[in-house]
Amino acid sequence: MDLISKIEDLKNFGIDLKLTSKEMEVFYMKSMYFFFQQKQNLHIVQLNDLEIEVSTDLDPLASVIIEDSVLKIVPLGDNPYAVLMDVLEFVANMHKPTVALWSELQEGGEELANKINNELEEPSDNSDDEEDSDSDDMEWI
Repeated sequence: MDLISKIEDLKNFGIDLKLTSKEMEVFYMKSMYFFFQQKQNLHIVQLNDLEIEVSTDLDPLASVIIEDSVLKIVPLGDNPYAVLMDVLEFVANMHKPTVALWSELQEGGEELANKINNELEEPSDNSDDEEDSDSDDMEWI
């Protein structure tokens, strides 16, 4: 069995990321997309919210897909090994921080939404402050 057929097993089985919602899967894929963008000599195309395609200047390498919280790699070329290693690097180093950031954003998201709503409901009187600061600036000069 060669390397490509072994990597194709990831397409059939994948890595269970234990993500709890579709939104979390989308967030995770966006994080992985940005991670891959940092890599030199790779081109990344986001095909949809849960799939990216990784290629070099010459050849497509692989598609990376999240489906029902399972990360799968679909080889597109003769040597998807680099993509496999990059995906494993992301999962090993960035899985916990990505999940933690998602949780933090979810907890803080409600507070932020309430703050924005309160600011929108209360008209601010910034125009007087700006005029006062402009006249103060002119006096100083």
